[in-house]
Amino acid sequence: MLILFVLGCHKDSIDPEIDKDLLRNQLIDIEGVSREYHLYVPSNPLNAAVVLLFHGNGGSHDDMLGLSGVKAPYKVWLDIAYREDLILVVPNGTLSSLDTRGWNDCRTDAPRTPTVDDVLFIESLLDFIEVKYNSNIKKVFASGTSNGGHFAMRLAHEIPERITAFASVVASEAANSECSDATTEVSALFMNGTEDPFTPYHGGSTSNGDVLSTDASIAYWIQRNSTDLAPEIGSFPDTNANDGSTVTKYIYRNGENDTEVVLYEVNEGGHTEPSKTERYASFWLSIVGNQNGDIEMANEIWNFFKTKSR
Repeated sequence: MLILFVLGCHKDSIDPEIDKDLLRNQLIDIEGVSREYHLYVPSNPLNAAVVLLFHGNGGSHDDMLGLSGVKAPYKVWLDIAYREDLILVVPNGTLSSLDTRGWNDCRTDAPRTPTVDDVLFIESLLDFIEVKYNSNIKKVFASGTSNGGHFAMRLAHEIPERITAFASVVASEAANSECSDATTEVSALFMNGTEDPFTPYHGGSTSNGDVLSTDASIAYWIQRNSTDLAPEIGSFPDTNANDGSTVTKYIYRNGENDTEVVLYEVNEGGHTEPSKTERYASFWLSIVGNQNGDIEMANEIWNFFKTKSR
């Protein structure tokens, strides 16, 4: 799906204390091509965990942090990074042949994804950050929405020795994949809407490649990580009665090397990130479906990440 964060506009309102540590529009050369990213570096980056955030197809690194004046659930990550002394990396994708900006994920049948070596881009970024800031190589996390969520999975498939855990929002495993089938354990979280009009919860064809069902994606990571087969199940209070959705959480524990697999099933949810604070406009929701307001996506994912280490 083409993810455009264009509705529900508001001014850039990053806390000045946080903004001073946000290094915008940084550049790194990848095989003669200049690639751009935003980087938040805490006052004391020594041994800091690293969180990579990937926008959806049609979005940008500016959209992810609300710098382009749009509603941005990922903006909450800045507050988390400030509070928890995280290094936050927000890379920018490249344009595809169809002139949409995104990531080269695992799908072989996705016409809107570019063909550049994005895995090399991220490996080079991680090398740079590790050397310059002495970050914690045992705590490297990746998260993204839609095409960005697919790409976070690609990192877990192709460089699993460098990714401690990933979180994919409104994304599932590719049905037709070019990614290598690694065996290294990586903790996995999925946050998917059961009524997503663009990434069908039960799998199938989309305008940007076929996907497996959420259940099949979860089953793959349960098997790869050798977790418990039976989950712990819990439901979140329906605190936003107007959002048309609820959330059920499934936790599969006791994987190899202390890995876990977690599913946030957003009942009646659409192709959008749950958020209490960054609420999309009603016209946008008429296209993508319900946005859950009972949980804060970034906080839930950080609560998952922060307990993980390699």
